[in-house]
Amino acid sequence: MEIAFEYRNFFRKDIIVDLITYRRWGHNELDEPGFTQPLMYQEIRQRASVPQRYEQELITEGIIDAATAADFRKERTSFLQAELDQSTSYRPTSEWDSGQEESVARGKWSDMVWPASPTAAHDPDTGVERDILTRVGKASVKAPDGFNVHERLKRHIGTRLKSLESGVSINWGTAEAFAFGSLMLEGHDVRISGQDVGRGTFSHRHAMLVDQTTEEVVVPLNEFLFGGRLELANSSLSEFAVLGFEYGMSWESPNLLPIWEAQFGDFFNGAQIIIDTFITSSETKWAMQSGLVMLLPHGLDGAGPEHSSMRIERMLQLTNDPYSSQHNVNVNMSIANPTTASQYFHLLRRQMKRNFRKPLVIAAPKGLLRSPAASSRIEDFLPGTSFRAVLPDSSVSPPQVRRVILVSGKLYYDLVKERTARGLDETVAIIRVEELCPFPFADIKETLAPFLDSGANNQIVWVQEEAQNQGAWTHFMPRLQNLFMEAGWRNDVNYVGRPASEVPAVGVAKIHSAQVSQIMENAFSGI
Repeated sequence: MEIAFEYRNFFRKDIIVDLITYRRWGHNELDEPGFTQPLMYQEIRQRASVPQRYEQELITEGIIDAATAADFRKERTSFLQAELDQSTSYRPTSEWDSGQEESVARGKWSDMVWPASPTAAHDPDTGVERDILTRVGKASVKAPDGFNVHERLKRHIGTRLKSLESGVSINWGTAEAFAFGSLMLEGHDVRISGQDVGRGTFSHRHAMLVDQTTEEVVVPLNEFLFGGRLELANSSLSEFAVLGFEYGMSWESPNLLPIWEAQFGDFFNGAQIIIDTFITSSETKWAMQSGLVMLLPHGLDGAGPEHSSMRIERMLQLTNDPYSSQHNVNVNMSIANPTTASQYFHLLRRQMKRNFRKPLVIAAPKGLLRSPAASSRIEDFLPGTSFRAVLPDSSVSPPQVRRVILVSGKLYYDLVKERTARGLDETVAIIRVEELCPFPFADIKETLAPFLDSGANNQIVWVQEEAQNQGAWTHFMPRLQNLFMEAGWRNDVNYVGRPASEVPAVGVAKIHSAQVSQIMENAFSGI
């Protein structure tokens, strides 16, 4: 091991140590490895233990004597026994809730509060002044003098600059740059890792530029803004290792916005152990907060079953989201499916503007990255704006509505197009649920009230592109039912979507198109 450390420190390169180990005892107190490996464990039990060998080495070298070693063993054993005896009557105290936060939040985390405390700011103003957004946007596509930008990126640069000037058609990549750059100017660091995150899997980000002659790399936001730093970690195709590292980074400082982007949302399954063991439960098990963001591209667009779903249903099942409306709920992580560029911007900034940290899972888009319909106006980013868990349908008049559609994600835009094609713009309301966890009881109730409080027998439909045993339906159905009971609404909530399936997507274009057509028919028929 000493040689390995000296090699790494001198040459600054990795070195692999082939370390053969063995378990001295069994798997647990009741196990006996000799049942199946008798000869091996005869050898193992004849060997002195590591502490015994280390003790003998210290004695041989004259560092301590046998009496000192015996005293140390006795003292240590007594201490451990005393601690064990106390464990029978120990009751953990809730230092965060009682206001004694310094006992849990130390050092860099001393300004953070417990997420369930009365002082927790869950919905801060995340808007930014226009001149700052313009400055950030221009810096994000600026290259040093003499830098040879790829010819195709000149259109990307021109489109961004044009949107900054006009204040309209601000796309997903620009909104992300707004979030990164504004946070950096406020002193925060941003780190994003994943496969090809510099340019983005879908070539939408281009947070790094590469000189086409010299291959020199520049990160424009680092070159032309002063404050925090943007770190782009183009990582290996090892989701388990990379997500584990990023989660550790999220513990390092609350001043860092750490992001892991899967190449496709489906690929998170390679990191499921990290999600189950750490991300979903560290706050409960160890009082450790994390502001990690997982960007998981999601959406059924005709691709196969391994490139379509970030398993919204699985993520929701991992949460402690209550089934009925409760005050001051502390869910273990947030899950969102934003449909506009500005909503994504506000989600990222909310991670840093809150006075606590909470993991955030985003069902990131694919097709919406460049969709004009999903772009935003500059007004959607300014002070006084923030993320909205539910987006109402302001295009309809409640007295004329006969059906209310609840939907989450990109399917919203297909539904709007189909509604218009069928001439139902005045009789069907389409409401977007942007945050799936925590379940937005109050926002949904407020949005649905104009359609239901009068006793109108409007049809309420949950529409999703995922199969019935997938997506958000199984999470939403019991909570919607409880919300309706609490509000005194007797309307049924019906499901429209693909039937239950063993795979997320069929991967056959003809069948996919037929399924989409059937969803549209079921969503609007009978009105």
